[in-house]
Amino acid sequence: MKGRLIKVEEIMRIEGHLDLEIVVDDHKVRVKAAAKEGIRILERILVGREYWEIPEIASRMCGVCSAIHKVTAVMAIENALGIEPSEDIRFLRELIVIGGHIQSHLLHLFYFVIPDYIGTKSIINNIRRNNLAMIRDVMRVKGWANSLVERFGGRAVHPVSPIVGGLSRLPSQVDLIRALEKTIEIKKIAIELVRKILEFDYPDFPAEKNFVSLKREREVPLLVGSVDICGEEIDPIAYPNYIRYIKEEYSTAPHFLLKNNEPFMAGALARLNNNYRALEGMAKDLCSEYNIRFPNHSVFANNQAQALEVLYFIEKAEETLEKLMERNIEHSSRTTGRKHVGIAITEAPRGLLVHEYHVNDNRKVVSANIITPTAQNLKSLERRAEEFVRILLDEGASLEELQKNIEKLVRSYDPCISCAARFRKENQMQS
Repeated sequence: MKGRLIKVEEIMRIEGHLDLEIVVDDHKVRVKAAAKEGIRILERILVGREYWEIPEIASRMCGVCSAIHKVTAVMAIENALGIEPSEDIRFLRELIVIGGHIQSHLLHLFYFVIPDYIGTKSIINNIRRNNLAMIRDVMRVKGWANSLVERFGGRAVHPVSPIVGGLSRLPSQVDLIRALEKTIEIKKIAIELVRKILEFDYPDFPAEKNFVSLKREREVPLLVGSVDICGEEIDPIAYPNYIRYIKEEYSTAPHFLLKNNEPFMAGALARLNNNYRALEGMAKDLCSEYNIRFPNHSVFANNQAQALEVLYFIEKAEETLEKLMERNIEHSSRTTGRKHVGIAITEAPRGLLVHEYHVNDNRKVVSANIITPTAQNLKSLERRAEEFVRILLDEGASLEELQKNIEKLVRSYDPCISCAARFRKENQMQS
């Protein structure tokens, strides 16, 4: 095949608008992942705002991952102002974030991914195939995740209670008891749903070798930890110095490489590859039952990793709730000295998330920088798609088969293009 252009446009069942342009020339393959979202000027909107406004605005960049954007923005502002909330506040924020992660994972796995593996085009077709019971169970677990965010965050989408210095409302003992009861109940439903995802056959290629995530002893961390870059652990504050921004004219989203010019992958698979020794409980049992081992380098294994995280974080929520019930929750914080520059690095559902703010003496933001996981994953997606196209062509795949499988590869990354889109058009207008 020589000099052929293949366009995979308006890829379905992902968040946002993404096109892939594939050029095949003498078995050399070049792929461009072009985000097609409109103008995003979020960081510029934040400049000049009061510190307390930042989390409220930042969470609006995405309805799917609003919880983690809200909490990460709060943490970054706290770092800039030299505020360190109590451990109890961190536990409560983690419950909000856990709910947000499971909301997102369920949407991706059961609405976007599962049609690829049962031969349907949408969740509607699943209903027609008498999978109504499964969909009801998905909605029950999703309802539990919504209730977790709402109970501790004040609202199921765009939570309001996380504020700089703590939470605007502390839960009562009744809140904790009811949340724990629902969590114990939902585990039995969730484990059967996760089994359905683990039972599918996934390709063991293409393979990514570089994985980046938070890392912490004895847990899969979401809010605190060092940053693990291909086995090297660094201080989170230094992370922006280890990646390189790439401006691609064909995309409204920025692209990133490691400082050695290699692509990398963030997300559930990266978290479990870097923290697999911390897996325990039901998630660990299912790894043994289905012979799933980490590290796993196939990007399709991100689907399995997300499914396992659903169970892991449900049990983590149960453990956290029990811990909070045994103590008097402290809404306290200590002052560590103003730094004016605050960086918070957390784990969004799709991977490592960076919020960085510079705050002046009047506590107004003078600059802002947000790096989303999808933007960091785009170069990995391009390189792995190139590898996958070569394999499919060697196997004699038709154009229809190639497009179908490439879309499955894209969905395995669970991209959120709305979060990733940034300044290209704005820069053009300014120039």
